Amino acid sequence: MNFKQAFIAAFYFLDARYYAEKKSGDLVHLLSNMNPFLWADGDAADPATYEEWMACAKKIAAQEPLNAEQSFNLMIAFLKFYHEEFEFAPMWIIEDVVAKTHTAPKWRDCISAAMEALPQPLR
Repeated sequence: MNFKQAFIAAFYFLDARYYAEKKSGDLVHLLSNMNPFLWADGDAADPATYEEWMACAKKIAAQEPLNAEQSFNLMIAFLKFYHEEFEFAPMWIIEDVVAKTHTAPKWRDCISAAMEALPQPLR
């Protein structure tokens, strides 16, 4: 998957796991900034959020494509960045994400959904 598909997978995962399932409002601001479905081109609602994603991505993987583990680790790095910089990602969510494995069915489902949502290799 490419960096943008990983971004969309992370959005799906965080939205489904922490907003929809756990009814946690702790990520509302971050999810609002990340929303890749506000604009027709699939860009984040706040372009700076995707730039920050890419800064984290360059630390995780030198190039595309990313595998499931790299994309999962990228999501963790992104959450840690947002926690340290803005406190938009609470530590309990980061700890919960870290405790999960990248082979979890929910992560795989989010990857599949992201690949369907953005099938073209865009950056």
